[in-house]
Amino acid sequence: MALLAAPMEEQLHRTRAFSIAEAEAALAATCRQEEELELELEKLYGRSAHLCQSESRSLARAGEQHLQLPGAIRKLQETLQQTSGVADELSGRVRKLDVVCSRVQEALKLVDNMLELRECSDQVMKSITAEDFEQAARYVSRFRATQDNLPPGTDDASVRVLREAEVQLGAVVRKRFEAAMAAKDSAAVSRFAKLFHPLGLTGEGVQKYVEFIRRSLAEKCAVEFRVLAPSFGKRVDAGPTPYAEALTNIFVGIADIIQEHQQAIEEEFGPENFISFLRGLLEESDIQGLRILDKFTKDNAKVFQQEASVDMRDVGRVLEETALLTQRTQQFDTYIRGVAQGVVELFTDRAAFVESLPEGHSQKDGLMELSKLVHRVQELVSKYVCVEQTFLLQSVEKALHETDSLDSSDPEQLTTTLVDDAFFILQQSMLRAITTCDINAVCAVVNHVNGAISGEVRNALLSNLAESKRIYQAWVTYNKNISPPGNREHPLAALFLDAEGKPRPNLSAANSWPHSLNNLQQCIEYLDKLKEATETAFDEYFPSEGPDKDKRLMFQQCAAELDATKAELEGLHLTKCKEGLQMLKVQLSPTLLPLDSLNYEIDEGQYADYQVNDPFAKAFSAQAEVLHLHLRAVLNPASCEEVMQQMADQTCRRVEKAALTKRFTLYGALQFETDVRALCSFFTSVSEQALRHKFARLFEMSSLLNLESVAELRELYGEMRTWRLAPEEARKLLSSRVDFDATPAELQVLLPG
Repeated sequence: MALLAAPMEEQLHRTRAFSIAEAEAALAATCRQEEELELELEKLYGRSAHLCQSESRSLARAGEQHLQLPGAIRKLQETLQQTSGVADELSGRVRKLDVVCSRVQEALKLVDNMLELRECSDQVMKSITAEDFEQAARYVSRFRATQDNLPPGTDDASVRVLREAEVQLGAVVRKRFEAAMAAKDSAAVSRFAKLFHPLGLTGEGVQKYVEFIRRSLAEKCAVEFRVLAPSFGKRVDAGPTPYAEALTNIFVGIADIIQEHQQAIEEEFGPENFISFLRGLLEESDIQGLRILDKFTKDNAKVFQQEASVDMRDVGRVLEETALLTQRTQQFDTYIRGVAQGVVELFTDRAAFVESLPEGHSQKDGLMELSKLVHRVQELVSKYVCVEQTFLLQSVEKALHETDSLDSSDPEQLTTTLVDDAFFILQQSMLRAITTCDINAVCAVVNHVNGAISGEVRNALLSNLAESKRIYQAWVTYNKNISPPGNREHPLAALFLDAEGKPRPNLSAANSWPHSLNNLQQCIEYLDKLKEATETAFDEYFPSEGPDKDKRLMFQQCAAELDATKAELEGLHLTKCKEGLQMLKVQLSPTLLPLDSLNYEIDEGQYADYQVNDPFAKAFSAQAEVLHLHLRAVLNPASCEEVMQQMADQTCRRVEKAALTKRFTLYGALQFETDVRALCSFFTSVSEQALRHKFARLFEMSSLLNLESVAELRELYGEMRTWRLAPEEARKLLSSRVDFDATPAELQVLLPG
């Protein structure tokens, strides 16, 4: 135990010694830190003392300033009160000065007025005596401008002289104006008309001036009307449209008057009175225009009453002139309203102008909303539409049934005159209606034209097709008739001969089915041209920004009916092409008969024989080529193309139907593919349009029949493609392959459905 205690005491002694050293070091460090803190505190204390001294001085200064503030405020108040008093005193002086100045100005003005009044009274009678009426009118005008401002006690003698002068000058001006009107002295009329305004007689002056203009215009119109007195048919120098020319001359004369006098009237009488001037001109145009229209209607009463004895050429001429009369009236009405509207837009007080308008007048232009002449023209347009419809139908009927002609000497003339004549008449009616500038007439005639195409023209085409089909169907049964003709010989020459071999007289579309079908196709083409020409003319006479822009939709809806008629004719054309193919089948059917008995269950030797001696496709293509040459010679390209398209379509369906009834070997499948490709190659060579899609089902049949194993079938149907053959048809074809190793169950799995 004693041995163990000795080492432990030694260790404890070392631990104590180490702890004391550490404590001494820590104590020294703490003392240094204490010294640093004391230094920092001394610095902070010094700063705080300095800051307190500085703030104390600032507070002392602020206290002193606060003590001085009430005195400064009182001093500012006193200054402001003094300034306000001075300002009030100055403003009172200024007001007094303004009053004095205004009184001085009034006094000066009064002196000027008195001097001017004295001068006017001294000079006005001298000017009247010297017939210097313009100067006298200026004196009176100056007196009128100042008389309301004259104070009581003004020189009564001067005022009396001036008022007497005003009355005397007014009487002289009226008398001289009447004399100038009687003498038809335009310069004097213009001179004295201008004197009404300074005399305060503006309304009377405008009225008298308009009266003179209307009287002059009426005399000019009387000359124009006398030209129409005898019947225009008896006058050698009469134009083709004398009434329209007379009416146009009136409108041109009024337009010239407006251009000549507008500026002067606006300057002398004001824009408001120019509107009155325009009203007078519009009234005169109604009077003179109605005289011409009444005479036109009376002289052509037989036409408007649609008497049967009237010659069609006279009806056409009257319709042309009616359209021109309507057009000129509409254009003049638009012109004069445009002028008036331009003047009205310059008015500053529109409300007062609107309030002063007479009943039935437009707020836009100040004129009557519907003039008598325009109303009369609208009535005339109603008659025009009825006559136009009758004329249209009679002319079309004549072109369809009386004048239709077929030129048998020209093999390149594939149509008769029927379509050209009918559509010329239809287009003339449409364009004539558009020139009336009356949207209702245009739409009515468009509907009549469309009705004639879908009615009379269509019925005539059907009648010709039915009549000519009877002849052509019997004629085409002879193979020699469809053989290529000789040089410059008409391919239908034999069709145009009677039973005795003599040329048929008066040939028309009813004698030739190909010409009748070509007429139908040409109608479809002409419909597009007719619509295009109509829309072009309509845009010219009814611009998109014109006064009738809101009515354009009505025309567009009527014109759209032509598209419906075109679609109807296209459907009819398709039907007749199918009928034509049906007639030609008599030449084609024998070449399809071998297909029914053709055996595709052949071996390699038979396949080689088929390659040399083709049993079906070559003979069919040869006969189809003969038919194609005939069709190309007698039909226009569109009709020929449609017949060949129908032939290809029906041929494909015929071969498909036969293929589903036969049995095949692999060599038979190869032969079937050869036949399909030969047919497709022929039809592709003779067609302008793509038709390979018509052979798509046959090519799918060929692909299936040429498969050699189920693996190939699985690979073929695994491709991403759309099959036109139904699964049932595909299974039936594969089952017809006698050498294809696949059970019905496998085919059902691979070709479900």
